[in-house]
Amino acid sequence: MPIYDQAYKPWEGQLLPNPKAWWVIAKTGIRLMWQKWVIVLLVFSSFPFAVRGVQIYLMNRVGDSSQLGDFTDKLEINPGFFEGFLKGQTFLFLLILAIIGAGLIANDRRFKALQIYFSKPLSFWDYVGGKMLVLAFYSALITVVPAILLFIIQLLLSGDSTFLVDYYWIPFSILAIWMISVLVLGGLILTLSASVNNSAAAILFFAILMFSDIIRKILSRIPDVGLASIGADIQQVTAVLFGNPRPHDFSPYGAWIALLLVVGICLLILRLRLRPTEVVK
Repeated sequence: MPIYDQAYKPWEGQLLPNPKAWWVIAKTGIRLMWQKWVIVLLVFSSFPFAVRGVQIYLMNRVGDSSQLGDFTDKLEINPGFFEGFLKGQTFLFLLILAIIGAGLIANDRRFKALQIYFSKPLSFWDYVGGKMLVLAFYSALITVVPAILLFIIQLLLSGDSTFLVDYYWIPFSILAIWMISVLVLGGLILTLSASVNNSAAAILFFAILMFSDIIRKILSRIPDVGLASIGADIQQVTAVLFGNPRPHDFSPYGAWIALLLVVGICLLILRLRLRPTEVVK
C-alpha cells in the first residue's frame, strides 16, 4: 500500500499531568510584575506598619507611665488592633489587586497567548491557580506579612506568654481573612480581566465595589440589602473572625453565602472564557 494512502493514526496515549504547571505560571507572573511602581507601593504600605510597631513598643515599654495618661488606653493590643491594621490596608490591597490583576489574563488574550497555554497539557485550574498565586503573593506583602510581624513583635516585647495564651488564634484569623479576600476580590479582578481589556477591568473592579456599597448605604433601612455589597460582606466576616462587634446588621451567615456566591459566579465566567477549545479557530 502506498504511503500516501495510509490513514493517519492519532496518538492514543495518556498525557501525564504536570503538577508544577501552576507554579511555573505563578513564578513567571511574580517576576514580571516586580517593577518599580510595585516596589513604591510596597514601601508606601510599610508606613502604617511602622506606626503600629511604634504603638506596640509604647504600650509594652511605657504603657504604665503616668506621663502618657489616657493616651495609652487607646493603644491596647487586642484583636481589634490587628483588625484595624488590616482595615487600614484595604485601599492599598485593592489597588495592587486592580493594577496587577487587570492585565494577568487580558494581556494573554491580547497577545493570543491562551492558544499557547492550552496547547500544552495545562488544565483550567493550573492556569487560574497560577494567576491567583501572583495576586496572593503581592497582596500578602501588604496584609499578611506585616500583620504577622506585628503579632511577633508583640510577643517579643510582652515579656511573658499571657498574650500568646489569650490570642494565639489571631494569626489564623489574619490568614483566613486574607485567603477569603484573595479568593473573592482576586477572583473578581481575574474574571474582569478575562472579559475586557486591562484598563476597563481595573475601572470596572472599583466601580462594582463602589456601586454595591452605594446601594447598601442608600437602602440602609433594609439591612439585608447590605449583602449585595462585597466590601460589607468581607467586613462582616472579618469582624466574626476577630471576635469583634459586627459593623453591619445583616447576618454573618448571609455574608458567607454571598461571598461563596461571588466566587462561584467568577469561576463559572472564567470557565466559559478560558476554554482549551480556544486553540481551535
